[in-house]
Amino acid sequence: MKIYIKTLIFTLLVLGSLLFVQCTEVLDKTDLGNITEDLVWNDPVLATLNVNRLYQTANPGWSAGASALSDDAAGRNNTMYGRLTENSNSSYVGRYSNIRDANIILNGLDSGTIDEDDKKPLKGQALFFRALAYWRLVTTYGGVPLVLDNLGLNDELELPRSSTTETVAQIIADLDNAADLLPDFYANEDYGRITKGAAMAMKGRVLLHFASEHFDPDQSKGRWQAAYDALIAAKANLDANGKGLNSSYADLWFDDSNGNPEAIWTRLYNGDAQHSRDKQVRPFQPGIGGGRSDNATVSLLDSYPMLDGKKISDNTSAYSYDPVLLWKNRDPRFSATQTWNGDHYPLVVESPFQTNGFIWMFQNGITNTEADAEITLTGFYNRKAVDPTIPYNENSTTQWIEMRYAELLLNIAEAANEIGQGGEALTILYAIRDRAGIENLDGRFGLDVGLEGNTDEMREAILLERRIELAFEGNRSNDLRRRRLYGTLNGTERMGYYITKTNAFDSLTGGSILENRKFLETQTITGDIDLNEPDVYENYFTTEVYSIEENSDVPGQDGTDINYKENYYFFDIPESILNRNPNLEQTKGWPGGTFDPLK
Repeated sequence: MKIYIKTLIFTLLVLGSLLFVQCTEVLDKTDLGNITEDLVWNDPVLATLNVNRLYQTANPGWSAGASALSDDAAGRNNTMYGRLTENSNSSYVGRYSNIRDANIILNGLDSGTIDEDDKKPLKGQALFFRALAYWRLVTTYGGVPLVLDNLGLNDELELPRSSTTETVAQIIADLDNAADLLPDFYANEDYGRITKGAAMAMKGRVLLHFASEHFDPDQSKGRWQAAYDALIAAKANLDANGKGLNSSYADLWFDDSNGNPEAIWTRLYNGDAQHSRDKQVRPFQPGIGGGRSDNATVSLLDSYPMLDGKKISDNTSAYSYDPVLLWKNRDPRFSATQTWNGDHYPLVVESPFQTNGFIWMFQNGITNTEADAEITLTGFYNRKAVDPTIPYNENSTTQWIEMRYAELLLNIAEAANEIGQGGEALTILYAIRDRAGIENLDGRFGLDVGLEGNTDEMREAILLERRIELAFEGNRSNDLRRRRLYGTLNGTERMGYYITKTNAFDSLTGGSILENRKFLETQTITGDIDLNEPDVYENYFTTEVYSIEENSDVPGQDGTDINYKENYYFFDIPESILNRNPNLEQTKGWPGGTFDPLK
């Protein structure tokens, strides 16, 4: 029975790999009905197919919902409202499936006869994805059972949870071993595979998180130096191999080649593997869905500085903030990430959903009942990494960049600040803002004088820069969790902009909404109407701030307050898993919990 189960798992892994990745040479020359373990682990092509499967099952990809677990975007969910019950998080089994697949690969490669030069990068990739799976587990639950080999029926299956510190130590060991085995660089045909620099950068990210309040609430462990050292080492490797900031913040997503210096760790898509993220965040089209993911909140929009880097509340800025035309004279990352009412943003979409390339967010402005009911909740749509040339009913192949060079720099800045090197952190913020296109009118890119000498203020500045630079990339929710900042949101509501047309709009032609809209568009194109003039815009549209939380659909209604619970920082092990293993302890903070995730 033990041999049968092990063989079955192995066969499923191989066949799954062949389904995910077509390899003509193997399919033409190999009798798939007679695949054995010896054949696979003695053949570098078949072994590579198994590693490739990890890129499909374990590698992160596009998500349009992560920002809903933060103050950056609309998102009516039980996590933010404090309504989660036991067994709400079910990622446990899936991560162990990734770990099992990685262990099969590692054991198989050790037993096979593949040349050592071919074997090393394959083992390195498997170790990386095993570390990633454990990292996702430990940030969700705290310490978990460490399974580092294939388990058979005669092995001890009812393993206890390792401590969080032990689990993180294993993750670091796997990443160190992976880095030793992985190449610095791949040829273009292998672009997207994990490199030595990616493994080193991931180690830095892990140690940065481990040093933060999530795992060290009272900041007594002194872990920041280790994080800083790991991040600096990663940067040295990546710099030596041509990595750096892409010259274009807006376009960096669309270069999926070694020529893109920003991409450290990616997930690639093609005609056979696509994603629907673009459809979820761009304006709604009936029958397609989308439009309400990653709608920016007032809080996020207010985070962007003016074009000279000054805060919108700073009256020393060279630019005046307009609370209605809030897109004017802002940090260029604003227009690279957001699109607003009356913005010219041509998409491949049918009339009446878009005409003349303009985007409208005012109530009942699309002239289609279903689409009007699904317009953005906040008065803004997300345009970051959206390919406007893709028809509304097609999926996208735009790569997901799990780690950008900009994140690496911001990670270094954060660790540097925590060990008293505020000057180094400031230099990094300068580089990030310079690439963004912020004007350097004061020699500080708008950052406060003396910031580098105040650890607390610099910490806030770095978190703010992360929020802007990495908006809608899943980092804000992680930062709130990592630094235990969710409690600062409790009792508040996320806000958006509610936009309505005025009588003056209705009088433009005396005709329908669509006719008036087209007339306004034409007049804007010719320059006869300038919607970037406050008086002109407000003549046609009214803008109100309102709650976008549950129970609030129009201005004046009270929505449900955010109520993120303390025990959500570490979730409960699912009951179905506990029932199968009496040696597993439940996480503290949950019914019957005795396991301390902070040890």
